Amino acid sequence: MTMDEIQIEDLKIYGYHGVYPEEEARGQDFVLSVRLFLSLQEAGFDDDLDKSISYEEVCLFLKGEFNKERHQLIETVAERLSAALFLKYDSLKELEIKVSKPDAPIDAQFKNVSVCIRRKRHTVFLAYGANEGNCEKQIEDGLKMIDEDPFCGVVKKTKPVITTPYGGVEQQDFYNGAAQIWTLYEPHRLLAFLHKVEEAQGLDRSRKQHWGPRPLDLDIIFYDDLILDDADLVIPHPDMAARDFVLKPLAELAPFYRHPITKKTVAEMAAASMEKHIVS
Repeated sequence: MTMDEIQIEDLKIYGYHGVYPEEEARGQDFVLSVRLFLSLQEAGFDDDLDKSISYEEVCLFLKGEFNKERHQLIETVAERLSAALFLKYDSLKELEIKVSKPDAPIDAQFKNVSVCIRRKRHTVFLAYGANEGNCEKQIEDGLKMIDEDPFCGVVKKTKPVITTPYGGVEQQDFYNGAAQIWTLYEPHRLLAFLHKVEEAQGLDRSRKQHWGPRPLDLDIIFYDDLILDDADLVIPHPDMAARDFVLKPLAELAPFYRHPITKKTVAEMAAASMEKHIVS
């Protein structure tokens, strides 16, 4: 898709963010510049504002959001404003936002200080599973927690299906499925957030048994086309090709999504896994 952009430069807003008490008490001028990345071709051909994003609306929205909460760091202000814009505009793919503080209380001569961040709406596929407690409710509540987070959203999901346990541990059958989400979190922060979601549904990480029972398990299968391998996280998920309970629901969501290493589609991997099980 073509990545066009809408630019808003030097939007002045009076606010109360800062480390020092006088900044909270008196406030000061801040200046925002925003670049919004999306496709504008349909809007241009059809002369239709509904197929674009109104820069007037964005300006008023940013002014309304700017002082909803007070923060010490303009880094935090930038993160919160970017998340609010992604939540408001589904067509927004990426953005760059610069928060400037020209009157910062610094005992030195300077023209401006600022923070500039660039954020992207990442596409992530998750596998979920549960076999302890009220499994269907825990899955539903876990996905709801993801959808309600300001830095994530659920795009679509499969219904849970009952599957036999994987890994040889004696336990109850699992409820398994998959979900496509978008997120602004980088991979390791997303992993930490998913751990919090699991724990909110009753998972005790100190007692978690490998391939054992759990009230909710969330695995990152794909994160865009990222290839990552470190001590804490491997993406794409290294065991996905051997797991029918992952591939089957994933093929329902995204049959033509390609593995960034093998280049096989999810549908091809699911068919190969099914054939292997039939032969064996």
